Amino acid sequence: MSNQEKKNAAEQPAEKVMTKYDLKVQRRKEEKAREKRAKDVSTAVLVILLLALACFVLSFPIKSYLTLHQTYVTVGGEDITKVEFDYCYHTVVNNYVNSYYQYLSWFGLDVTKDLSEQMYSSTRSWKDYFEEMTIDSMRKNKALKADAQAKGFTADVSAKYDQIVEEQKKSAQEAGLTLNKFLQESFGPYATLARIKPYIEEALYVNEYVDKLSDDMTPDEAAVVAKYDADPKSYDSVDYRIIQINADLPTEPTELADPVEETDEETSESDEETAYVPSEAEIAKAMEDARAKANDALALISVDGETVTGMSYSACNDTIRDWLFDGVRKEGSKTILEDNADSVVYVVQFINRYRDESATADVRILVADTEEEAMDIYGTWNSDGATEDAFIALANGKYAEYSVADDALLEGIAKDDDLYEELIDWIYAEGRKPGDCEIVTVTDVASFVIYYVGEAKPKWYNTIENDLLNEALNAYVDQIKETCSVSDPKGNLNYLVLEAQEKAAAEAAAASEAAESAEQTDTAEESESTVTE
Repeated sequence: MSNQEKKNAAEQPAEKVMTKYDLKVQRRKEEKAREKRAKDVSTAVLVILLLALACFVLSFPIKSYLTLHQTYVTVGGEDITKVEFDYCYHTVVNNYVNSYYQYLSWFGLDVTKDLSEQMYSSTRSWKDYFEEMTIDSMRKNKALKADAQAKGFTADVSAKYDQIVEEQKKSAQEAGLTLNKFLQESFGPYATLARIKPYIEEALYVNEYVDKLSDDMTPDEAAVVAKYDADPKSYDSVDYRIIQINADLPTEPTELADPVEETDEETSESDEETAYVPSEAEIAKAMEDARAKANDALALISVDGETVTGMSYSACNDTIRDWLFDGVRKEGSKTILEDNADSVVYVVQFINRYRDESATADVRILVADTEEEAMDIYGTWNSDGATEDAFIALANGKYAEYSVADDALLEGIAKDDDLYEELIDWIYAEGRKPGDCEIVTVTDVASFVIYYVGEAKPKWYNTIENDLLNEALNAYVDQIKETCSVSDPKGNLNYLVLEAQEKAAAEAAAASEAAESAEQTDTAEESESTVTE
C-alpha cells in the first residue's frame, strides 16, 4: 500500500430513483389529470400525448441500454462501455483506499463525498486523478492481453474466477446485501455478476501472463551479484548511535526579534492565534545553543546514544546518511551534523556497515477465520498425505478462498518483515525444518495453517532480485503500453481536457518566450550595428 481513493464539499442530497411502481403511479396521475382538464381533446392530440408519455417511460431502459452497450472511451482499439470503465475505476479507487486508508485524512480525501468536488492538486480533482490512474491501468492491461494473445499464451482461470465469486458472495452476505447489490455498491450502479464476469476473467488472464513474464525475467545469480557490486551503498545496511537535539526556538519575541512597527490598533484575535515566527537572529542563537549541547553530548554518545540497527541508505535520515555510508567511515567514528531547515542538530556515532546476510524463508499459508476451520484444513491436509503437494492442492482447490497468494506461497520472509509476531516466531523457531506444518492462532485476528518450505536466499539477495525483476517488468510493460492509445471523442474524461489545456498553455508560453528572446536578440544586434557605424 496509499498517493495514491474530497476536502470540505458538502454532500448533495441524492435524487430519488424512479422504480417501475413509481412510473406506473406517475403515469396514472398524469392520465387522470388529462381526463379532468380536457375531456374534449381530439383523439389525435390524445395519441400524441400518450406517445410522449411512452417515450418518457421508455427513456429509462434506453439509458440503461446505452450505458451497457455504447462506447464510453476507446483503449487500445477496444471499445470500452461505461460498465467496464466503472468496474476498472472502482477497482482502482478501492485498491487505493485499502493501501492508504491510514493516510486519507492527511491527503484531504473523504471517499464518502463527491470526488469531483475535492481537489487532488491545484488543477485536478480526486476524480480526475483516479480516472487518469484508471486509464493508465487499462492501457497496461489491454496491452498485456494483446501481447499474451499474440504469443499464443493460454490460461485456465475458471477456478480462480469461481474463488472470487465465492469471496464476493461471502462479503455480500456479511454486509447483509444481495450479491448484485453488493457488486453495484463496489463497482458501479450497473454492475452485476454476469456483466462484470468478462472483466474479472480478463484481469485473471493478464495476471497469469504477468506471472509467466516474471518467471522469464527473474535475474540469475550473476546479475544479482553484479548489481550489488555496482552499487553497494544502495543495498548495504548500517548500525549507528544517535542523539537528536532540537533547537529551542522562542515562542514569543526576544531581544533578537525583528523590529515591529508600532500601531495603535489592538492585536486581532487571529493574530493572537498565529504562532510566533522567530527571526533569523533568534534561530541562529537557538542553533548555536543546540551545537553547544551537541558538543557536550559528543563525548557521551557511546553511552547515551540511541542504537539504530539494520538501516538502509534510502530509509536513513537525509542529514546523516551520506556521512554514515561514506566508505572511509571507521567503527567508533562520531560527528555532529546540522539540519538547519528543521532546526535540529544530530550527534552520530558509526558502528558498522555491512551486507545484510540475514536468513529468509519460504512458507505456505492458509488463513481461517476460526480455529475450528483451521483444524478442518489441517486434518484434510493430513488425510491427503501431509506433503507439500497436498498443501498446494488444498490452496488451489477446496480451500482456495483461504489462500494468501498463488499456491499459498510467501517467499523470502525475513525476521523483521511486517508479519504477525506469532508467525515470525514460528518460522524462525529453533529446529524448524522443511515439511513442518502447524496451526498458529493470532488472538482476535485469525488462525493460520502454515507450512514451512525451507530457507531462502539472504535478505540482500532477495532485495536486489526483486529490484531487477521490477525494473525489467516495468520497462517491458511501459514499452508495449505505448502502442495502446486512448480515444475520448465524447469528452468523458476531464483529465484529458485539463492535459490539453496545460499543453496548449505551455506551448503558448514557450512561443512567447521564444518571440521575446528573438526580439531581444534583434534589439541587441541593432544596437551593436549603431555603435559600429
